[in-house]
Amino acid sequence: MARYTIPQNIGKVRVAMGLGGKYTVWNGKQGKHEFSITCRNRKQAEEIALLLNSKDRPKEIEVHG
Repeated sequence: MARYTIPQNIGKVRVAMGLGGKYTVWNGKQGKHEFSITCRNRKQAEEIALLLNSKDRPKEIEVHG
């Protein structure tokens, strides 16, 4: 179980295939402003992406994996 703090200026996130075939929620940036969460499966990744792209997103999110 991992807890992630969500920055204010994260932008839009999307589901991407990460290393090792894991699904990742990623904001499309690289370097200092990169934000990514590795998920168990595609369904979990899509649910997290939908939550983070909503107007009232949480400040922290807990991911079971």
